This record gives sequence, C-alpha cells and structure tokens, in this order.
Amino acid sequence: MIFGYAKERKLPIIGMKILVMKIKDINNYDSEKFIDSFKNIYEESKFITEHADKKRPFKNKKEMILVFLELFDNLDEETKINIIKKHPDLADKIKINKGLSELSDEEQSRSGLKDCSEQEFNLFNDLNSRFKNKFNIPFIFAVRNKNKNEIITEFKSRLDNNDLNLEIKTSISQVKEIAKLRLTELINE
Repeated sequence: MIFGYAKERKLPIIGMKILVMKIKDINNYDSEKFIDSFKNIYEESKFITEHADKKRPFKNKKEMILVFLELFDNLDEETKINIIKKHPDLADKIKINKGLSELSDEEQSRSGLKDCSEQEFNLFNDLNSRFKNKFNIPFIFAVRNKNKNEIITEFKSRLDNNDLNLEIKTSISQVKEIAKLRLTELINE
C-alpha cells in the first residue's frame, strides 16, 4: 500500500482505485510514512513534504492543503521553475511506457492521455517540443477532470502567448492547482 493506512475508493467513471486517508491517521503517521505518502504532491519535490511534516498536526484537510500551498508560495522563483521542469510532458509515449510518478500516471490516465492514437501522440509530442523550445519549461496544466480536446485547446492557446513571465506565472498557478487537486482527492476527513 503506497499511502499507508489508507482506504481504497473506486472512481466511478473509470473504475480506477485510489487510496484516501483521514487527517487523524495522517497526523499519527511517523515522519517517514508521512513523507513517503506525500512526497510527490509537488512532482519530485520531497523537500516540501519534509517541511509540511514539521507543521503537523493539521486541524483538518483545508489546513493541510493550505500548508502545502503556502510552502510552495514561499519558495523563490528559481526553485518554483525547477519544480515546473520536473513535471513530465503530457502524453509522452516513452515516459508513459517507462513510468510516471504514480500521481502523474493516474492523472494522465483519467484524462485519456495514456490511450492516445499514434496521431494524437505525435500531436502532443509536437506541442510539447514547441512549448519547451519557446518557454524552456514543459507545458503544465492540471489535467485532472479534463479531456484530450480541452488539453489540446489549452496547449494551443498558451503557445500563442509570447510573454515568458506570464507563462511562468500561469505554470506556477497550474503546479499549485495540481497539488491542491492531489491533496483534495487523497484526504478524506
């Protein structure tokens, strides 16, 4: 079990099982278990979870989410950009086959990105390449509860932007949204 004493919940739309935890149990985790359970809330950024661990106990789900968001907000811009760069390309066929973090894998699967046709994979590969060439960061978008068409529309819209600072702000906002959605789904009060 990845998330310790969590209970499984089946997502009705696709039948995927996720693990959910109660705040009371989360507060009782030892540090190692807490960090292991939440280390990828921000992609490959365990250090944020290590800081969040020191803020326990949490009163409730809302407070825990706010702690994670505030810890991210307090980082300097360079660190935030480094976290952005740790996110995988969307619908990257090689990465999907070799392995994403469990949370990224689940999000891309629910959005239909793991089931792209060859033509769709090629389109995403082209969009990813163009985006990284233009902004030097991967395209970040909270894909949970989105479908391929919505993702492609957002991709193209943001590629039309020529303001690097605006894109970095948008990407930072999306990283926070991803973290918030992940925590919201994982924690069951």
